[in-house]
Amino acid sequence: MVTHLHGWLLPALAALLLALPASTAADTPRQVSSAQMSYEGHGPHWWADRSRGWHTRASALRRELVSTRRVLMHQPTVVEAINLACATYGFCATLWRKASCETGGTFNPAAANSSGASGLFQFMPSTWASTPYAQLSIWSPYASALAAGWMHLHGRGGEWACQ
Repeated sequence: MVTHLHGWLLPALAALLLALPASTAADTPRQVSSAQMSYEGHGPHWWADRSRGWHTRASALRRELVSTRRVLMHQPTVVEAINLACATYGFCATLWRKASCETGGTFNPAAANSSGASGLFQFMPSTWASTPYAQLSIWSPYASALAAGWMHLHGRGGEWACQ
């Protein structure tokens, strides 16, 4: 079971970069005349081919990042959000029970009350600020569910009125 989602993108992109085949420029050496410069035994054509290889890899990673961002930034359903938190942190039954209790059974991610608590799991602003998801919107079902799962994982599950 995955214990956290934060910081997963960088290792995934690094693994993808390492999985890409090495440049074939070394397989096809080019002639370099004595008038041309060389660096570390390689001429300008070799370095140009190497640069093109890096550019191609960077473009592929950029496309993957855009695709991943689209998936994460779409308008999620509450079911998707809570299930993601369950898969990431565990505590499925507890997260579903608390979301139901905190929103009065409506599962409304825009729920708010007079005490200042907001969102699907009714976070107080100070509690929200103490989670790794504080830079995201408290109204986001994804962010709210993941923050609730993170709090449970770190022994802070007792901070809600609903148990």
